[in-house]
Amino acid sequence: MNNTKATLVPMIKELESLFSKLNDKLFDGELETPVITIAPDTCRAFGWFTTWRAWKETDNKENDGYYEITITSDYLDRDPIDIAGTLLHEMVHLYNSMHNVKDCSRGGSYHNKNFKIAAEKHGLIVEKTKSYGFSSTTPTPETAEYLDSLNLKFDLYRPTPQKEQTIKKSSTRKYVCPVCGAIIRSTKPVRVICADCDVEFVEAV
Repeated sequence: MNNTKATLVPMIKELESLFSKLNDKLFDGELETPVITIAPDTCRAFGWFTTWRAWKETDNKENDGYYEITITSDYLDRDPIDIAGTLLHEMVHLYNSMHNVKDCSRGGSYHNKNFKIAAEKHGLIVEKTKSYGFSSTTPTPETAEYLDSLNLKFDLYRPTPQKEQTIKKSSTRKYVCPVCGAIIRSTKPVRVICADCDVEFVEAV
């Protein structure tokens, strides 16, 4: 029996590497390195940021410790660009926390304008939702193009048995120019003409 994929180690390494690349590209390397974990969904979210330094060193308990970013295992079967977008969303929370900016209320669920401002400065498109404020984010076309170039891959996910999935698995659609191969992404169906090739983008399946 081949169990080469029966480990989270490669995916954790992928997320840690992605964090480092996004930190350098979009945050000028300013962010502290957090502990990145993968865990089952407990709050109907793609991921979350722990606002306190949840992890401590066993041999140096006086150290301030490390923040935590969690990516939920239930939704790791989404488009890798969307998973990367979730990581970037949580990195914005880390950025605000480091700058003592309060970007959420209502127990951390309602995203206020402080989050919107920081997210839009760091490669995300932000949309307001009825219940959770400015919580809906997707990578900008430029960010998505960069993420697509990284050839991200996540081999495992953990579906929750008998659980009604109330979150859409994929928040973006991918469109490709059939001539030059240029890629765009959108959160809704669109008809777009490639200015270079004068042909319509087609949705990738």
